Amino acid sequence: MLEVSYYPTRRGLLRSVAMSQGLITLFIAINLFVPMEYRGMVTTAYFIAFVVLFSYSMFRQRPRGSLAKDIGSGRKLLTIKQEEVSGLQTKDLELVNELKPLLKASGLSVLSMVVVMLWFLALYPLLVKPFIIGSGAGNGIVMQVLDLLILYEVPVVISMTMQVLSRRMLRRYLNLLRSVEVYTTGVVGVPGFAVKFPLESYSVRVNYARRFVEFVKREGGVEVLHRIYCNDPERLAELISRYGKVRVEKRF
Repeated sequence: MLEVSYYPTRRGLLRSVAMSQGLITLFIAINLFVPMEYRGMVTTAYFIAFVVLFSYSMFRQRPRGSLAKDIGSGRKLLTIKQEEVSGLQTKDLELVNELKPLLKASGLSVLSMVVVMLWFLALYPLLVKPFIIGSGAGNGIVMQVLDLLILYEVPVVISMTMQVLSRRMLRRYLNLLRSVEVYTTGVVGVPGFAVKFPLESYSVRVNYARRFVEFVKREGGVEVLHRIYCNDPERLAELISRYGKVRVEKRF
């Protein structure tokens, strides 16, 4: 099954920046109070934490628990399982072309992790650190903090830059939902989709020929599509129209 779920929203970018700055502050404080011989271990711990944070923000799979739980309190109307979705996606010959721009944008984020690894393993220890030591100014507390800021902030700048570039590359983002549950109170899908009824910020389209229903929303200059493949798109569209109180645009 084709699966691409990453889209760097503005809110997501701001959340990542806030979390990364908190992480940096914590590790700088730790570095200043641990013996010198343990600082390599602290840096390794930071790298692991950075990768975990980056991966979480990039590949977050599930919608917010409170919203999904609220929607799940309603009566379940329809369940669409992964096996059903997978079979229909493989038959949709137009899907690969639709995903090409998104795959390129996602590739930038993967590239950023490679550059970050090079920074920690080669660029900083071989180029930056020797320069700081050679300058003779690395012993003061201020220079130690600046040294640590360089070490920790550069990966964040690299990551954020790549995410912003990937966001600007996209004019249309497609989130393929691999499983979906429809309730009288809304729709919950994986990865990362939950919306309550009645619908307010989404329009809905159904494509009978390609057998999918998609929720459409504009975020800045990007059209965001959350697509549900199913064997009976007519029934799904009818349920969304009835309980979501929205007109479904039909395509044949």
